[in-house]
Amino acid sequence: MFENETQVAWQAMPHRAPVVDAGGEEIGTAEAVRGDEDEDIFHGIVARRKHDGQTVEIPAARIKRMTTGHVITDLAPDEAAALAPYSEG
Repeated sequence: MFENETQVAWQAMPHRAPVVDAGGEEIGTAEAVRGDEDEDIFHGIVARRKHDGQTVEIPAARIKRMTTGHVITDLAPDEAAALAPYSEG
């Protein structure tokens, strides 16, 4: 899925890139990346869910690839719908 797109490092994630579930369906848009650039530690992303506009965090372990056009996760649709709201802090 999305093999024709160039893979990018987490620091280069495109802002507002579509975030897709394991089946390739769009679940939202990437709003921010969470990590420590100095230590090169990627924690995950903050995404705005498509179906309800809720801002949620997707942990790094659930993100399989980032490309120039998409953030690809291994989330099932029900898992994406059940993500906890993101709270800064």
